[in-house]
Amino acid sequence: MAIALCASVVPVAHAQGAADGSTNKPSNEVQERQVEVIVVTGSLIRSKDFNSTAPVQTVDKALIANTAAVSVQDLFKGLTANAGSQQANEQNALQGLSQFSLRGLGVGSTLTLINGRRAGLAPVTDGTGQLFTDSNAFPVNAIDRVEVLTDGASATYGSEAVAGVVNIITRKNFEGLELTADARTSVVDAYQAGLAFGHKFDRGRVTIFGNYRQQSGAFRSDIDIIKRLDSANAAGIGALYSSGTGAPGRISRAVASGTTFTLGSTLADPDCVAAGGVLASATSCTYPFIDQRRVIPEENRLQTLAQFDYEITDRMSVFAELSYSRNEIRDAIGGTVLNRTQVAGGFLVPASHPFNYFVANGATGIRYAGPAEFAANPALQAVPVIFRGRPIGAAGDGSKAPDMVTTFNNQRLATGFDYEFSDTLTLSGSYTYAENSYRRSQPHDFDSALFQQAINNGVWNPFGTSISNPTLVGRDGRSVAANTNSELGTFSFTINDTGRTVQQAADLILSGETGFKLAGGAMTFALGVQRRSVGFENTPDGRRQSGANGRDEIEPAIPYTKQEVWAAFGEIALPLMDRLNVSAALRYEDYGSNGGSTVDPKISAKFDVTDFLSLRGSYGTSFQAPSIRQVAGTVGNASVNDPPNAGSFNVTVFSQGSSSLESQSASNLNLGFILNTQIGLKMSVDYFTYDYSNLILPEGDPQFIVDEVRAGRLPASRVVRDGAGQLRQVFTQFQNRGDSEAAGIDINLRYSPKWFDSIDITFDGTSTIITEFRSTDFAGLDGKGDLKGSRNFANAFGSVPDFKLNAGVTIERGSHSVNLSGRYIDSYTDDQTSAPIKSQLTVDARYTLSLEGLLGGDGTSLTVGAVNLLDVDPPALTGRPGYDNEVHDIRGRQIYVSLKHIF
Repeated sequence: MAIALCASVVPVAHAQGAADGSTNKPSNEVQERQVEVIVVTGSLIRSKDFNSTAPVQTVDKALIANTAAVSVQDLFKGLTANAGSQQANEQNALQGLSQFSLRGLGVGSTLTLINGRRAGLAPVTDGTGQLFTDSNAFPVNAIDRVEVLTDGASATYGSEAVAGVVNIITRKNFEGLELTADARTSVVDAYQAGLAFGHKFDRGRVTIFGNYRQQSGAFRSDIDIIKRLDSANAAGIGALYSSGTGAPGRISRAVASGTTFTLGSTLADPDCVAAGGVLASATSCTYPFIDQRRVIPEENRLQTLAQFDYEITDRMSVFAELSYSRNEIRDAIGGTVLNRTQVAGGFLVPASHPFNYFVANGATGIRYAGPAEFAANPALQAVPVIFRGRPIGAAGDGSKAPDMVTTFNNQRLATGFDYEFSDTLTLSGSYTYAENSYRRSQPHDFDSALFQQAINNGVWNPFGTSISNPTLVGRDGRSVAANTNSELGTFSFTINDTGRTVQQAADLILSGETGFKLAGGAMTFALGVQRRSVGFENTPDGRRQSGANGRDEIEPAIPYTKQEVWAAFGEIALPLMDRLNVSAALRYEDYGSNGGSTVDPKISAKFDVTDFLSLRGSYGTSFQAPSIRQVAGTVGNASVNDPPNAGSFNVTVFSQGSSSLESQSASNLNLGFILNTQIGLKMSVDYFTYDYSNLILPEGDPQFIVDEVRAGRLPASRVVRDGAGQLRQVFTQFQNRGDSEAAGIDINLRYSPKWFDSIDITFDGTSTIITEFRSTDFAGLDGKGDLKGSRNFANAFGSVPDFKLNAGVTIERGSHSVNLSGRYIDSYTDDQTSAPIKSQLTVDARYTLSLEGLLGGDGTSLTVGAVNLLDVDPPALTGRPGYDNEVHDIRGRQIYVSLKHIF
């Protein structure tokens, strides 16, 4: 096993009243905050000297710098506890979004907060029907640190915190004007500019942050590893990304049968290869769709966040947070399918079509005569044929493909007050409103009847001659073989889908000292009530709702639907001894008729064995009701292999919802120790377990459903084929899928030795080791439910490598700072193919030069660095997409230059 280097995760909890990271010197603000009443992540108790018992990992300013983060998504690699977040979203509704997923238990099981309050929910769901927070909605230059509570916290924060909590703490205390710029190049180029402004006045302060980011896109063939995996023929394309629904396609004799036609013998289009297809056999021309879509979309992202704090009186203060982001995602969409066929699973090409050069070959056979033979023999008679394929194929991919544009708009308002009844008792109230919406415009939705009409009229040439011989004049003496955009427009439409979520939360919390003292100090408490709601609506284009679309799918609209919850909760901290602190929390939540109610407790303790060694532990339960999407169902798409048709086909996937779903629940245990020495060594080790019951998950991956139907283990009704036997639709469903157990160890270390007077050296390390991950309902790697060290393709869990290690060293001297970081991910198994996924070690490097006084103001810093310095490819998969996008980054080496100046 290789040993790697990487940046830090600090194993201690911090206050949410965060400092700005622009200087290492203690400021007046820092000194003031040291005596402020604070709230730490994992607790709602306000106290001046609260001793947290929670296992909180902190992504601090050093880690943000060492990961070269320009978005919150970039921080994922610094958290070994994060597993299952998609690093790149291809060809689905999640493009441009990012999400935390602790322990691989699903994005909907990790609660994301901004300064301790809910951050809002993306307007789309993941494949399990769960809503999640889009972490890319917030500017990274506004972040002071990210605190990650790595055990369940439903008793404190509510039902979404089953796997843990990610709390993004902003730079509330920044003063001055900061300008930043970043440019980086890899397989794509990206540019970012940022602004931060902060001003403190008599009784308050205001801070404003903004980021603008632009990123170019990349097609699959731009990625070396994907191109190599897709190189099974002389053209270098057509293997991994090959579809049996071709363009050019398959041509069959149209045999009259009453008032309709049936299929006779079949030939691949004779111009298959010349027109960009792959000749799979004499009867099949496949479509190499490697460049049908972008593997990395183009992005234009604007992010803003403003904060205001004001002390009305010495005891009354108010605050407000306002954020807005707009992310425009441009994917390409080339040759799309037309599943809604007209005749025998295809489209009838009449004998009179100007480019039909097929003649009879026996009673039901055909032969391609071609233009030359027809010209030499005017007596030849074409016969009607059936075209099975796409209207356009590889010739319309890549740079020629039009853009599919998705725009996400996110706005969030949080406001509230703190009122101090006394120095030891505070009433806090807050209200959060977050609205997130999307609009997607997708060209190339083909109308089946109009496409048939265009063929009947000779307006559209469905044969390969449209590409291979575009100037060919047809049999009518006037038509030209090439198809034009105006002709495409006679049957091509743009689909426009919209959706939004609205999350609201109102809290009222009384917190402080009880008036009772124990041997270790004052007993403190928090009591509160919360009312929150999630509203969700999704409005597919009318063509989708009616089924009159090219994919032949019906996606009903979900009208605005609300899920409301009210909660009452309490927490108490008991300093039983100077060295022993115990905390207990209890929360009641009521979802009404849509999810039932629950009471969830949590108890935790911390014992300071010595001044440098502490033991801690916690146990709690969690609860999560079915989401609106899980009840209503979802519609998506996937590419699956279909051996009966010897090819890969794009299918519509219907995940059927159910109003009879039961809520899922979990219990979690955490045991660990903390080492905090006087020689600069800080370390924590925690053992964790999660025990889930009644998990709500889809039945399985679409490929799994198809394979199970073929094996006779699922009914044939779970898939739908067209009249020609081609796979079109796959049906799965959300179910309560039994129980699962996960267990492992988190290790965090920081060592800052005082070896030199003028040089500061810091060693950092963090690791997550998964010791158990089992399911009672999925077969797993051993056929008995073992999901540890698995990609988990055949189920809805995230990829779970059983060992991750990050470690690094930072050296600072005067105005110079150097960091070398490495990240190791152990090998694991692709359960789709049973093949091993190799381990990966990547190395990052960063150098920062502080240039005091160069441009005036408070300082300038210049940073140059490389992410994945050695340009290590992600481990290859034998199936699509060719790499695991939940674990590995496809961008390869990223070289970057960053500049920051503070006035």
